[in-house]
Amino acid sequence: MGNANSDAILVESKARLAERLRQLNEEIRNYPQPIARCDAQLGGLVEERSKVQAELARLGKADG
Repeated sequence: MGNANSDAILVESKARLAERLRQLNEEIRNYPQPIARCDAQLGGLVEERSKVQAELARLGKADG
């Protein structure tokens, strides 16, 4: 168990990551069609989303 300060930091970090994930999902969902396979911007968004999801999963494990 952590102290109250580290618990608050963990909660805040998870909230910021969850908000960023929501933003990325929205941006990807509304990405203009058609999507070219070589579209670097979309690829970057998808890559960032994967990193945010992995970090949220890691923080979730740290919680328990």
